Amino acid sequence: MFLSRYLFITLKTPVKLAQSRLQSTTYLLMGLVVAFQVISGFGLYAAMSDAWFPQLFAWIVPAMGGDMAVRQWHHLVMWVMVVFAIVHIYLVFFTDWIERRAIFSSIVNGWKFFEKGEKTIG
Repeated sequence: MFLSRYLFITLKTPVKLAQSRLQSTTYLLMGLVVAFQVISGFGLYAAMSDAWFPQLFAWIVPAMGGDMAVRQWHHLVMWVMVVFAIVHIYLVFFTDWIERRAIFSSIVNGWKFFEKGEKTIG
């Protein structure tokens, strides 16, 4: 139901002051993705470094099945981040244009508009 607005099935949405369920879930998952990238990146770097900090993550490579497996997962998740960035930028401009509430524009100019008498949730 909440995806119907992004697929142009319906354009009616309740006015929210906070994030939607889709945004909240996506940001939670992206936080986990970033954590995976950092941990796997330091795990890969541990083989090339003599510093003490990367060595804390040296256990990642054997745990995930070797250097090549970690590199493949690291690369795949990097593309997830790239696709997220593209979709995120699109949806930011989409919601600003369709909803006409200047959510993105408010970042630039500091103003957010509501219709007179419009009720907000969240």
